[in-house]
Amino acid sequence: MRIYLLILLTLFLAACTLKPVETAYHEDKDLTRFTTKPFKSVKKSREIKLFAEKECSGKVICTQEEIKLTITHTDRFSFLKGKDLQIETEKGQIDLNQRDYSNHYDMAEIAKDGTDGVLKEKYLIWLTESDFLKAAHAEQATLNIGGYAFDLSDEGRQSWQIMVDKGRLLEIMDKEQQREYGKYPHQKKEKKELDLRQQRMVSEAEESTWKLIKDSNNPEDFRFFLDKFPESPYAIPSKLRLKQLEREEQ
Repeated sequence: MRIYLLILLTLFLAACTLKPVETAYHEDKDLTRFTTKPFKSVKKSREIKLFAEKECSGKVICTQEEIKLTITHTDRFSFLKGKDLQIETEKGQIDLNQRDYSNHYDMAEIAKDGTDGVLKEKYLIWLTESDFLKAAHAEQATLNIGGYAFDLSDEGRQSWQIMVDKGRLLEIMDKEQQREYGKYPHQKKEKKELDLRQQRMVSEAEESTWKLIKDSNNPEDFRFFLDKFPESPYAIPSKLRLKQLEREEQ
């Protein structure tokens, strides 16, 4: 009995400390996934649950990435399938029909009426960050699913606001995450390697070009070099040689 109570207490404390946005770095894919705290909305005995996710390459807080909104419904019969979806705000409507639908039947779960088995439905919806910001910061937001209008409460949408606000997102992170995502963010590994390869290619081209022209008597060769490699360590001797040749021409 004591063990059972301890388990319940642990679960209760975990629920109480659930962050409005969870930050999880996935080393195998070198990406960070930000996931908002789920919240529910009920209309005419229909209950839906919503949460949003954003993925960023590397340990960074990115912007202008699509937001994936997940809407789920659990009951004996289908409700979401085939219905048009949109969010209504005072700033206009947001279309939610760029989506994927899926469902599965769970015989182990008990429906609200006490019968065995429920149908679990899910919509995955992709939103631009600008549309998501509009929904997050609206004074009032209503999710229309067919003829049902679900209120998206201010409290529920607070986590949406935090996910797209770098300052507030950093505030709820732990100390190590604040360090990594605030002071020392890094790019995706593949991009870093690509940047390094490009830098090496430029450096090799710069070196080879300088070797070809360094003894040239044609000022155009040095003008070409300075145009292509203005930041080169050979830029200064190139400028000096160019001035020398220009003086000789005069």
